[in-house]
Amino acid sequence: MSMKLSRMCSRIPLLLALCGLFVLGAGCLSGSPDDGGEDTITVAVSILPQKAFVEAVGGDRVDVLVMVPPGASPATYEPATDQLVALASADMYVAVGSPLPFETVYLPRLIDANPGLAVVDSGEGIAIVENDPHTWNAPPNAMIMVDSIADALAVLDPAHGQAYLQNRDAYRAELAALDADIRTMTGSMEQKSFMVFHPAWGYFAREYGLEQIPIEAHGKEPSPGQLAALIRRAEEEHISVIFVNPQMSTQSAEVIAQQIGATPVDADPLAENYTANLRTFAGHLAAEGAA
Repeated sequence: MSMKLSRMCSRIPLLLALCGLFVLGAGCLSGSPDDGGEDTITVAVSILPQKAFVEAVGGDRVDVLVMVPPGASPATYEPATDQLVALASADMYVAVGSPLPFETVYLPRLIDANPGLAVVDSGEGIAIVENDPHTWNAPPNAMIMVDSIADALAVLDPAHGQAYLQNRDAYRAELAALDADIRTMTGSMEQKSFMVFHPAWGYFAREYGLEQIPIEAHGKEPSPGQLAALIRRAEEEHISVIFVNPQMSTQSAEVIAQQIGATPVDADPLAENYTANLRTFAGHLAAEGAA
């Protein structure tokens, strides 16, 4: 199997001095028993889209612990004490595997504090764009992640391995249909660029031959000069929608929108309902890019 069940506890140095809490990770299949008397597998993930992937593959055999909760940003979130306690009972951590700030800062420490925790780099095999961690926002990348999750669960719980692989195939078919739908929606766009507040859609843009125009970069709002240049470009390219995400301030986006008469539209790169979210986003893009 190509996945790495991983660099399992030896891979990185690190934490829980965060709150002075130190707890050792639990052993295999330490979740709470289900109605059939079997233990479930507790899988920790960094962000909500991964929860959708793990649940699609694991079904009722898995309980998922999401470290960055709804409404929080992976760039700034610090894990809470109750999350660190819960993580001690997890059997596996599925990492995004890209330069996601939460994982860069905290994952090595979490692994160090939980040496029995199996770690899966679900992004292995994805071509990473420098300084862009948002790999999951392109369905072909999501397929790679789902493959890694299925392989890892089958290793950890071989008695149900065939079921995991069947679930993987079913969800992969959903992702392939999503990919085909997006290609159809974006393929006829005459305007191939779109403006976003936060550059979370680079992998999506790369996959479908589009260009995202970000307002902020590396967590920094644009300078007055940069803001003026963005307004000029938005006017030149007839931008009528600016995509904003709910985890961040959108003041600069609102300034540009007012200047050019554009409408801010929510586009959440961290939504749990993965397929519906990307399909909706692609629909907004297609409408924006139509002749």
